[in-house]
Amino acid sequence: MDDVDLVVPAGEIFGMIGPNGAGKTTTLRMLGTALEPTAGQVFFDGRDIWDDPVDVRSQIGFMPDFFQLYRQLKVWELLGYFGIAHGMKGASLDRRVDEVLRLIGLTEKREALCKGLSRGMVQRLGLGRAILHRPKLLLLDEPASGLDPLARKILFDTLRSAHAEGATIIISSHILGELSDLCTSVGIMNRGRFIESGPTGDVVRRLLPKRKIELRVLDGSQEAAGAALSGMDDVHDLRRDKAVLHFDFDGTDEDLANLNAELIERGVRVVLLQESATSLHEAYFAITERAEDAKP
Repeated sequence: MDDVDLVVPAGEIFGMIGPNGAGKTTTLRMLGTALEPTAGQVFFDGRDIWDDPVDVRSQIGFMPDFFQLYRQLKVWELLGYFGIAHGMKGASLDRRVDEVLRLIGLTEKREALCKGLSRGMVQRLGLGRAILHRPKLLLLDEPASGLDPLARKILFDTLRSAHAEGATIIISSHILGELSDLCTSVGIMNRGRFIESGPTGDVVRRLLPKRKIELRVLDGSQEAAGAALSGMDDVHDLRRDKAVLHFDFDGTDEDLANLNAELIERGVRVVLLQESATSLHEAYFAITERAEDAKP
């Protein structure tokens, strides 16, 4: 790590993006008290985490990129074991175990031995262990690694549920499209530093002043939409794909709202006007390419 200075407000879902070796795992391990920094401080809830690391750990749920199982335990037993470690017991623990199993989609595997679970089920069980005690802070290192599309949906739905209950979430992932949909803010890492961070939309706009916009119209409106957009100063690189038009846009949100109003006024039957989810991909590649070009 190299002079990291970062603030993640309570209630955020913060996504950490970066190539292998950028420092994401090291950062998460330091935040989770698994690794003590050689310099500097980490604060959680207004206090240095190393003043009382045991208490801090009780308020954190940490899911590493490789989750070690007690292979001979049943799925419910493993969750119960970690619940007891967090001071949970009795009927309330039993109810919470069942609730978590429903959230992570493993109710039918309740009695299964952990050693017989697939890679995706192990990942979901690791998430269940992390959220079991309703932590204030969730730290997740590549939680979607190796998951199929259905398992990824369950994962991200579970994270949204934990966030709705008040958890702050810090997550590293290489699946940028899903991070773009999930995260309220992102940080892009390279060579041990955060080279860009902030609200997701702001980061994209700083790195890509020309925003990527997708316009979907009803059949019969394509020509009118194309003609209208071609004459607008803020619209560049207009491309058509059947009923969908793609273009770069360098205006503000208000300008985009005015564009939508003008299209409707001209009789264009707009179905959808949105910023493309691929923008986070392009912002990431843009800044990492600049960082590589700046290497001595």
